[in-house]
Amino acid sequence: MMRPVNLYLKTEYSLLNSNIKIHELMSVASEKGYQVIAMTDDQNMHGAIKFYQAAHKHHLKPIIGLNVRYQFNDQTSNLLLYALDNFGYQNLMKISSRMMINEGVVELEYLARTAQGVLVVTPSDENIIFDYIARNDLTSAVNHLNTLTSIYYDFYLGIAKQSEAEVKLFETIYQFGLQNKVKMVALHKSCYLRKEDLDVYLAVRAIDKNETIGEPVGKDLSLYLPSPDELVATFRDHLDLLEETITISEKCNVKIDFSEYQLPKYDESINADDYLKELCQVGLKKRLSGTNKDSKYYLERLFYELAVIKKMGFSDYFLIVWDFVKFAKKRGILVGPGRGSAPASLVSYCLGITDIDPIEYNLLFERFLNPERITMPDIDLDFPDDERDLVIQYVAEKYGKERVAHIVTFGTFALKLAIRDAARICNLSDVRFKEISRLLPSRVTSGLNEIIEKSEPLQRLMAEFEDIRKVLKIAMKLEGLPKNTSTHAAGIIITRYDLVNYTPVENGLNNVYQTQYEASDLEALGLLKIDFLGLRNLTNISKTIKLIKRDNPNFKMPDQFNDPLTFEMIRKGDTTGVFQLESPGMRKLLTNLRTNSFEDIIAAIALFRPGPMEMIPTFIKRKHKEEKVTYPHPDLEPILNPTYGTIVYQEQIMLIAWRFAGYSLGEADVLRRAVSKKNREILERERSQFVAHSIKRGYERAVAEEIYDYIIKFANYGFNKAHSVAYSVIAYQTAYLKARYFKYYVSVLLTSVIGSQKLTDDYYKEALSRKVKIFGPSINISTNEYTIENGAIFFPLQAINGLGGVLSNKILEERSKGMFKSFEDFIRRTCDFLPSSIIENLIYGGALDIFKLTKKAMINEYQNIIDTTKYQFVEGLLKPDYTTEEFDYGTCLMKEKEVLGINIKYNFFYQYAHRFPNKKLVKISDITKEGNVEMLLMIKSIRPHTTKKNEPMAFVEFTDDTGDLSGVLFPRVYLASSFMKVGMIALVYGKIEERNQRKQLVVEKLTTV
Repeated sequence: MMRPVNLYLKTEYSLLNSNIKIHELMSVASEKGYQVIAMTDDQNMHGAIKFYQAAHKHHLKPIIGLNVRYQFNDQTSNLLLYALDNFGYQNLMKISSRMMINEGVVELEYLARTAQGVLVVTPSDENIIFDYIARNDLTSAVNHLNTLTSIYYDFYLGIAKQSEAEVKLFETIYQFGLQNKVKMVALHKSCYLRKEDLDVYLAVRAIDKNETIGEPVGKDLSLYLPSPDELVATFRDHLDLLEETITISEKCNVKIDFSEYQLPKYDESINADDYLKELCQVGLKKRLSGTNKDSKYYLERLFYELAVIKKMGFSDYFLIVWDFVKFAKKRGILVGPGRGSAPASLVSYCLGITDIDPIEYNLLFERFLNPERITMPDIDLDFPDDERDLVIQYVAEKYGKERVAHIVTFGTFALKLAIRDAARICNLSDVRFKEISRLLPSRVTSGLNEIIEKSEPLQRLMAEFEDIRKVLKIAMKLEGLPKNTSTHAAGIIITRYDLVNYTPVENGLNNVYQTQYEASDLEALGLLKIDFLGLRNLTNISKTIKLIKRDNPNFKMPDQFNDPLTFEMIRKGDTTGVFQLESPGMRKLLTNLRTNSFEDIIAAIALFRPGPMEMIPTFIKRKHKEEKVTYPHPDLEPILNPTYGTIVYQEQIMLIAWRFAGYSLGEADVLRRAVSKKNREILERERSQFVAHSIKRGYERAVAEEIYDYIIKFANYGFNKAHSVAYSVIAYQTAYLKARYFKYYVSVLLTSVIGSQKLTDDYYKEALSRKVKIFGPSINISTNEYTIENGAIFFPLQAINGLGGVLSNKILEERSKGMFKSFEDFIRRTCDFLPSSIIENLIYGGALDIFKLTKKAMINEYQNIIDTTKYQFVEGLLKPDYTTEEFDYGTCLMKEKEVLGINIKYNFFYQYAHRFPNKKLVKISDITKEGNVEMLLMIKSIRPHTTKKNEPMAFVEFTDDTGDLSGVLFPRVYLASSFMKVGMIALVYGKIEERNQRKQLVVEKLTTV
């Protein structure tokens, strides 16, 4: 027997208006005895696919609905729409898209155009008919009712008993429905699951309104999910209304198909299979031209891949990718050599999608596209991060705005955010909040509930303080809830027909729509997702090449990876700023490995990960012939010889299965995936098959068992070689540019890390160590990037503290009208848009030094010039009186550091360090442990002090271009250093000690420089 259905329920995707998590909803609904469950989120359908799948998983019938805010005349009101069938489901997607694009409202006229397959219920007191009846304006109520019933054949008045007004007007509305012969149905709005979840519902509402959590008002107490029995009790005098919930549930029969791919067409007028084959043959001919590679072997591989692609129906996919890659290359946009498993495809190589020859590097096509396991091919593309959007815009224009979209993601309440928001809305004191924060792990790897279970101190806090207990209980339930929408970092969806046939959409970036469904939902629907990734390192390569070509128009990046100078640099571990190779651990590996080939880089990138790191010592010893290379079986030698008898790549696991068990490479990839999951049942099933096949091929059972155990042991260690090769190409290219064209490369590197002080310091130091001239900003030379002019690098304007891109662009726009001729000329032309603080920063940062005035003179006079400009004094009538005095060195140094983040003109370390060639001078940032040090420092402040024995001493703050350091001079040293003063540069010898978790320098000797 069918039970009543709750037709008005909001899930977590009614952002901050419900705390019902879909996965919890299904369990609770089943426990309460529901057979059918409906969702009616506000305006959006973000959760529809997850809701549909979760309902079926729990053997519940899903009803997909939508809470719509519609506009008529100059008013708005709400309706609940339900999809009766797939046509209605598509109309809901169109309506939701219309609302999300039009700021949450849809026109009544549009609802009329999309009414087919849609059933409508008025949401009780949230519809204007209720308001009309409450005001006794029955004429307006009837008129609006007639308007809605003229649009919708399946129309119901929704009647609830939750608010005071609903209870009071229940009979009136019921009689109104009878008199007007309109169908009526019982409603119960639900925004949280259980009565005890009220506090969390109030919490999300408070967060949404940016208020503190308050007492429940209006319907709040009744917004839980009632059981069917509770619905019967509520509507016991009007069971006909509950019977209509069953009638509606029987009418709603949406069937979403997840069984087929919904792939777009490159061009409806051509045969994609034939065109792809034609392009690949032309491409292969170009790739093999001028080489001695075996064209017959390459053709065999090509035709095999094309046959698989044709059989699986993916020819259009490759053509679409080929087309936008071709566009990018024609526009001079650098395209990455490949990513993921795509470089394993010869078709991709022939089309120019990748630049890795898969045969040369023994890459297996089945690792990319497996005929034994039907899944969508995954071609992810890297582009310079500042040009990626141009390629996406091209795709949107080619296939149409209605067929291309970004993908939504959700910002959720992570653990610490959940606690912080819960603490804020509960008015938890800062002291209490710090007590909680102090007990949380710095790196969160589990949920709050588990953390509390394992933390006795947190349990004690909760037991002792009710306010802390309340905050943490709310935070536990907030954790994981979506808080806001965002955009997938890379994913783009392309559809054959309009997007709204597959997914509702909303406004996205750069005038390109964004799907309302997440990536996992889109993939479940069989839609084509392509990742357009913006890679900063490709931007750096592209910009460096352009800079080099400015001076050397014939420059070309080498296509061979064998430059001796590059490998000499890599062997030394001199790889800061080199893609994938700049971490301290990786630099150590490259040095110990004595990297001397491209294959070494490929292996290093594959090995330098948790797990495989255990094999690094063995790999290194075997490479250097310090340890004998051994194999569990002689037949493994051809497969493992390139990696000295160790499994480094996933492809090697596949080849072992192919060699021993006679698996096809597709079957071998299925085995690789299966064993990596470490599921005992799967492992044993695969073992029996592997052993049986190996015995058939003549191997002893014991040998087969041993080889299978060997595969199991290394299954999680192997890395995707195709990806490692592709990223090794980018690593080598960045290393080559650093080794051969350092000045150009470091200028681009510095631009790429504007805003990161540590990386700026690192690259700046390296540039100075290589004798590259770096000057501060110059108002007539600098741009928004580090600029090379006359062989030197100039600091960018936008990196000056407080300036930013907007103001620096205004300065550059003004400069384009003519160079600034003098200090007065600059001030007069820019004072309308530059605040005084920015003018001062330009002065202290050295940007105006070109005018040959002291900083003190410019600081003293700029306001006078502004005044004469604003009050239109005649030029020359009131001449600035420029002093020739300058601020002391210490002031200039500190101001420059404050404004630029680094010291360039006033870098005393590099100005004076050469005087002490025999001393190992340490910088503040280099201090990692206690011990004796010798340092070149500037005195920032001196605070005299008297000991208990009435002897003079001092606490001193030191600084250099990397940071600040506290120091102490005890009486003997202080008396011997009576000459010291603020701003002095000094050679300091002393001992680093740890005090109160801070490093302190105990000065033993101090001499002026």
